[in-house]
Amino acid sequence: MIKSKDYIANEIVRAVSEKLGREAIYRKVNNRAEYFILDLAFSYFQKADRNRRNDYRSGYLYERIRGKDHLHFVLAHTPIMSAFFKNNFDYEIFRKIIKNTAKYRNENFLVLKKRNCKKAEIRTRNTKEFLLKLDGIEKVDLVKSVLSPPGKGRTGIGNIFGITLANDFSAKDIKKIITKSWALFLWLYPSKPIFQRNASLNRSLQKIDKTCEIGKITNLPDSILNTSCSGQIEGAHIKPHKNGGSDKLANGVWL
Repeated sequence: MIKSKDYIANEIVRAVSEKLGREAIYRKVNNRAEYFILDLAFSYFQKADRNRRNDYRSGYLYERIRGKDHLHFVLAHTPIMSAFFKNNFDYEIFRKIIKNTAKYRNENFLVLKKRNCKKAEIRTRNTKEFLLKLDGIEKVDLVKSVLSPPGKGRTGIGNIFGITLANDFSAKDIKKIITKSWALFLWLYPSKPIFQRNASLNRSLQKIDKTCEIGKITNLPDSILNTSCSGQIEGAHIKPHKNGGSDKLANGVWL
């Protein structure tokens, strides 16, 4: 966990972990009170990308500026994560998230960078005005406009998207803010339905000790059975969901 003095950052990690059904990870920016909170799976997605770009700037960003807490959702410099987000993006849901989190901030802020353009910002205290500005971009397709293909090279530099979710909140508000904005996080996965289903199973499995149960699988070779468990434990379906298996505790094991 993060140092105890960074209480708000710890609470955000806990809230994201609860939604994931497993432990979220965080990355601290050197010499700055900034934390990126994300899923370990994001690193694997990026390592598998042929562009070989492996950044950690996709997910929630918590920062403390002049004694004030700020929580954002960000997506920067990662072609594969941008592709997932672009494929899953739903403008009406995005608009709803902005409205539902408005009570937790005193200023609306969106930062973006289009292809071959300098970084642009939309900043206003009035949420209605902010939404009207977004509606104007959406007329020409917001997600295609903002998350356009990268320019020269294969680094993905240029794809920047960030939205402020909260800058006037307390620890008791964190779970609500994460819940209200969770669709943004889900858009960073190859498939929303699959991720939501796995998270549901993991939450069911929290009712029992989180201990590897690979020994319950029959006909496994000794080379596997005799290997000690290492790394992160994940929930798995006994009967695959595609074959009618449920997300209930009776159909899950820790592996």
